[in-house]
Amino acid sequence: MSKKFFYVCAGLFLLALSYHLGASSARAQAPGNPVVAVFGAGHVITANGDIYESSTGATCPANWSLCGNVFTGGPTPAEQDSWGQIKARYHKGGGK
Repeated sequence: MSKKFFYVCAGLFLLALSYHLGASSARAQAPGNPVVAVFGAGHVITANGDIYESSTGATCPANWSLCGNVFTGGPTPAEQDSWGQIKARYHKGGGK
């Protein structure tokens, strides 16, 4: 029983030690706005919807300029119908 307790304590100690040593050196490894789509010659879309275009085509190094954003224009209007409106729209004959 004491052997199992020792292993549990040692595991918790090593977990706390690894967190203590690794937490101070953690850094982000990916950019904040990565490229998620590439289309055409020198056009990319980033994660937040920005569209960039290269003035030099697909050659490197490229000069990128912002063309627009996919998500502009506001939200899509979505009005929900009541159950009675749906029944009235699809009911044949109107019950007469």
